[in-house]
Amino acid sequence: MPEPDPQVVRAARGGDIGAFESLVRFYQAHVWRLCFHLLHDETLADDVTQEALVKAYRFLPTYRGESKFSTWLYSITRNCALDELRKAGRRHDLLTQLGRETVPSHRDHSVRIEVREAIAALPLELREAVVLIDMFGTSYSEAAAILGLPLGTVKSRVHRARLVLARWLLPASQGSAGEA
Repeated sequence: MPEPDPQVVRAARGGDIGAFESLVRFYQAHVWRLCFHLLHDETLADDVTQEALVKAYRFLPTYRGESKFSTWLYSITRNCALDELRKAGRRHDLLTQLGRETVPSHRDHSVRIEVREAIAALPLELREAVVLIDMFGTSYSEAAAILGLPLGTVKSRVHRARLVLARWLLPASQGSAGEA
């Protein structure tokens, strides 16, 4: 993912509203996608995106530039999403539902829908790691910084997520490929 012009970030840190608006336009869709993939709810993604961008504005003077701007912003976004999950008790509900739900394998659904549903069914710790690496294209070290985890833990979670996704998705694709 491309980074914004450092001069725009400096101007925004200095209080330039126009520069911050430019950063919002640059990142808003990415922040929303991250929220949606973590929360799996469009309305909550809208709310948490707004909350994350407001927090980013409020804390922008504290951004020291030691990491990429996107890493800093995605960390704020992730924390806002996790706060929402905690407030609503969704983390507990999600984990209990995962024990009962299976990924739909309706042959009339597109592969894209099945992949999205499979990712949504992952436990949050696996989902957030695989979304950052495979969907947002962050490096493992950037994902580790965003998630506040050791690099090895991120690699392990991505590996486990990919194994789970492969188990869910391969039987569906092999079954439809063998049918005539």
